[in-house]
Amino acid sequence: MKKLLLVLAAMCIVAVSNAQISFGPKIGVNLSSLTTSPGSAISSQMKTGYDLGAFLRIGTKCYFQPELLYSTSGVNFSNVPVGSPSNISLHSINVPLMFGARLINLKVANVRVLGGPVASFLVNKSVDYNGVATATKTVNFKDSKWGLQVGAGVDVLMFSLDVRYNFDFNKQVTQQANDFDWSKQAVNVSLGWKLF
Repeated sequence: MKKLLLVLAAMCIVAVSNAQISFGPKIGVNLSSLTTSPGSAISSQMKTGYDLGAFLRIGTKCYFQPELLYSTSGVNFSNVPVGSPSNISLHSINVPLMFGARLINLKVANVRVLGGPVASFLVNKSVDYNGVATATKTVNFKDSKWGLQVGAGVDVLMFSLDVRYNFDFNKQVTQQANDFDWSKQAVNVSLGWKLF
């Protein structure tokens, strides 16, 4: 068994050493919203957040791309009762583990598809309960959650542009007001700069 593990480890080292590796910073915009229960008079408005971090891409035609990102997101609600959540802001550390493939390869640009799981760890939150100090319907958040991102990207010279849609596997809310079902939808647009 030990010999098999050593052989597999050696094969992985050889594969990584022969693969093309890119690394660099990236910045992105998050467009997220939480949906309300059907028939509710409460409406939600998408809140713009951002991503800031770095990525590592291993491979060319088929590749693996882990990332480490500081991310903000949130939602604004209108027509909420006094004491209900009206403004939610979340700050997280996100770790996407993307697997992708290059579809079109030109001299100065290429087109890719990608997808994979993303782990999200909540580091800070802010909830405004419609301007009152004491909330009548409080909201509690989990410290971590898992999701899935799928999307497409374009590389032009040293720049890498991605557009992704995020699906949550589990909800981040552990306690909720009756007027909300907290179904989160998010679109991310990011730009990376390959330093090498």
